[in-house]
Amino acid sequence: MRFSSNIFFSVLLFASTSVMANVELSAGSGISIIAVNGVEVESDSLIGNNVSATLANGISQILVNYSAEIESSGDLEIETTNPHVIVFNAKDTHVQLSAPEITRLSDFDEFDKGQQWKLADSSGHVISYQSKPLIKEGFQLSRDYASELQRFNQSGDALSINSFASINRSSIRSPINNTASGVRINTLSNKSVDNSGPVNLPEELLQYWYLKADADTRERFKSWISNK
Repeated sequence: MRFSSNIFFSVLLFASTSVMANVELSAGSGISIIAVNGVEVESDSLIGNNVSATLANGISQILVNYSAEIESSGDLEIETTNPHVIVFNAKDTHVQLSAPEITRLSDFDEFDKGQQWKLADSSGHVISYQSKPLIKEGFQLSRDYASELQRFNQSGDALSINSFASINRSSIRSPINNTASGVRINTLSNKSVDNSGPVNLPEELLQYWYLKADADTRERFKSWISNK
């Protein structure tokens, strides 16, 4: 699967908040990391399961799924959840994502509704998060996770990238920390997410880099614009 180049602007925005990514994410048994901040995680495994990723400090969005062996009619069958969007806040730590061990179909179906994931930092402290499954109705042989996630991130959902990009923009000036570092965490909720309208990411990026540039670079940029 390949993600639209439009998502590139979102990714660049996240990258601009930190010169180096300082959050290492690891997934537990049965969990596969599909995408990070709208971008597919390339698999380094023959079976296509991604179990780690490197993130920038601040609020991140990941897309993951979980597979478990479920007993059915005396046989064991591998069941895989819908992809789940998970949004959390971390800084300068290692984040472990895990799921409860599931062996019964009823428990598996309940887990697939979301909110049973477990996130912890390198000290074992629980990290707050919000999550929801991406559900596709009807019979399906396969799914295009790239297209589904792109549509989700272009929506007004509170967990879409556009909804919390403004929070990460403010973290350039005042980093948002979590309890992993012993300071206050901004609990992710609809109230803490700026959902007043869509974010014009190219415009925001142009403004950001213009303000970061020196005087000569700004003059060259204005000259270039005036000739367009």
